[in-house]
Amino acid sequence: MTATTDQLAPAVQKLARRVFAGEPLFRPSRLGVWDAQLASLQGSGEPIDADAQAQAAHGRAAGRSQGPTEEEALAATAQDFLVVDTDAVGEWPAPADVFPRLTWGGQLLLVARDRERLEQVAKRYDRHDCFDLETPPTPARRGLKVWVPRRHYALIRRVTLLAPGQHTDRSTFDVRLVRDPRLGPGYVVRKQVPTHRRVAGRLHERYPDATADLLLARATKLVNKVFPVFLTREAGFLQVLAKELPPEYRQRVPQALGMEKAADGTVKRLYMTWLRMDRAPMDQLDFALQATELLSVVHDVAKVIHLDLRLDNMVISDGEVCFIDFGSSVQVGENVARNPMLHSLFEEMMNTSQIQRTMGRMKDTGRLTSDVLLSAHGKMDRAVDMFYLSLQITHPVTNPELRHLIQYKKGGVVATAIKELVAQILRPPDPERPQYISAADVHRGLQGLASGKAKGKGKGSRRGRKIRRAEPAPTAR
Repeated sequence: MTATTDQLAPAVQKLARRVFAGEPLFRPSRLGVWDAQLASLQGSGEPIDADAQAQAAHGRAAGRSQGPTEEEALAATAQDFLVVDTDAVGEWPAPADVFPRLTWGGQLLLVARDRERLEQVAKRYDRHDCFDLETPPTPARRGLKVWVPRRHYALIRRVTLLAPGQHTDRSTFDVRLVRDPRLGPGYVVRKQVPTHRRVAGRLHERYPDATADLLLARATKLVNKVFPVFLTREAGFLQVLAKELPPEYRQRVPQALGMEKAADGTVKRLYMTWLRMDRAPMDQLDFALQATELLSVVHDVAKVIHLDLRLDNMVISDGEVCFIDFGSSVQVGENVARNPMLHSLFEEMMNTSQIQRTMGRMKDTGRLTSDVLLSAHGKMDRAVDMFYLSLQITHPVTNPELRHLIQYKKGGVVATAIKELVAQILRPPDPERPQYISAADVHRGLQGLASGKAKGKGKGSRRGRKIRRAEPAPTAR
């Protein structure tokens, strides 16, 4: 037991272990305890990374984007399981203070002897849009010690990705965890078209000088036409993946559980399995191997092109790299030009997407010379996925939820070897006849690193130096 959890009364420790025992990710070492004095969270023996927060503040002051942001620093220290012994700390943390201290799907256990006050606070969380009252105030067992005042507890789960009023480029749709008896026990992911208000707020942050009428018109188009189309396509592609992927890969993408449609036949609400993020770290090479292997199967077996393989659309669940958000996907050989609306949407996406802009910049500056990749610029091609995934495995730290889960050491042996491999992918010795033309080729190249057969070239290479894979991290189960 860590020094932090030692601050809990033995009876509260025992209660927490019993309440969380059914959760696949739970281990006593992962129990976080609310610290009243610091008004911060100390869990698993790991204090909040003050250095990371200071680095983020310094980077903003200097006008730089390097280093973790406050969001990333909080994500790295957020807990899956948080206990508040209100009798010991003398306070009842507010939902707004608890939200950033919990992971998405993380649980808060409130323990108190004052049942009436606990019921009031539990109702406050239940009314809050970001939380679900999973277990209402319940008396705790006290065994034979009937003379000891009884404790009561309530279990609360964070169910939304974003706090009220929060906008981010990392998430477009309204995504939350819900319980629905029709879909079985436990929580599932509900993804639905966002409201006009939320979309207009996000547009206002992006374009502060735009008129209210213009923002409203754009929000209306997105909510009524654009987002339903992409959500409908995602539902369809999840069904394709469930049918076409080999059984051992099907759990590495969301499974469509149900959907609700609007009057025009488009999907307005999609229910999917929850691929819960692990807390056990994974070696960078393991991450790269798993991601490229999954992409090769998605491309070559399911015949699906993702087109938005940012780290934001990857999770590590049960020790495996998974892909999510297939709304922008296309089938290999699909001709979207036959549908005028689809053609317009994808044409705009090709002109404005972060991935296409990155390809354009690297092409113009000579950092991208492979003919296979250059020919994919502005197109819906498998090489687009190969290109961007190669960049992601080189520097896998842009997703705050993954930053602390991938063991990445800049300048280290593994990081340098992967960087050199990716350089060959982007700028091959013979651009007209590149060695790497598919995700399967990239995976084979990484396998060469893992087996110590990679042959580096150029200054700083490690010819023949063996790259050892780390022992697999323990899974959450």
